[in-house]
Amino acid sequence: MKPANPATLVDVGRYPLEDLDSPDGQAFLSSCQSELEEQSICVLEGFLDSHTVAGMVRETSALIPLGYYYDRPRTSYEGNDCVDRTWPAGHPRTVEHVNRYRQVLNYQIPNDSLVRSVFHWPALTEFVRRVLGFDTLYTSACPHLALTLQIAHEGDSNGWHFDSNNGNITLLIQAPDAGGAFEYVPGLRADYDEHYDDVRAVFKAPGKHVQRTDIRPGTLVLFNGKYALHRVSPVGPTKRPRIIAIFSYDKRPDQLFSRDYIEMVRSFRQDAPTG
Repeated sequence: MKPANPATLVDVGRYPLEDLDSPDGQAFLSSCQSELEEQSICVLEGFLDSHTVAGMVRETSALIPLGYYYDRPRTSYEGNDCVDRTWPAGHPRTVEHVNRYRQVLNYQIPNDSLVRSVFHWPALTEFVRRVLGFDTLYTSACPHLALTLQIAHEGDSNGWHFDSNNGNITLLIQAPDAGGAFEYVPGLRADYDEHYDDVRAVFKAPGKHVQRTDIRPGTLVLFNGKYALHRVSPVGPTKRPRIIAIFSYDKRPDQLFSRDYIEMVRSFRQDAPTG
């Protein structure tokens, strides 16, 4: 089947990705850049129409049984799959969080799927490049992790963490009936100060510190998680899982994720319970 034209899936009237040099396009870009710089997040609600979202739900739901089941506690910092024992017990770098979900890998997602059509749309890549301020930007060439789906059932969560890069692009396809909220604290750390006391305070009482964004299906989100602590809260009782697509880009056209990480993911179970 021929892939769909992304311009027919995205609300280009509201979000002029194909005309970024026009006055409307320039205003749109400026707004996105300001939001990302000031709040660490840019939310494009209604990026996809409801018909497209429904089609994506059907396509991605069929892929859930293929997903690798990730169930390993994480810390909030780089190398977060293991605790750095050089830090004292109770230090934010040693605190582990629930990190559990299914992950469908790039090569498992059909080439003619709707979500892949959007991911590989040159106009979207150019938009992301301009918002992030890079000279060059390409969709990742990684056959495993360029495009992935993260599926969270009841009790699943993506624990508190900082990202190692400056830009994270996601597309929410389906929301659960309860929980699964995106929570974050912008600007919590800086290159010159990790602000560990503030991080510890979030761990102890997140409700007093975090911001929550009501992200609806069909919403594209650009997020800078390098300095903003963030998580997906545990999914509550639900008849349907949370499904989100993660788009990976790089300044190099031949970028691949590390072989060790890929092998770790592929070692996970594919027969785990679904909530």
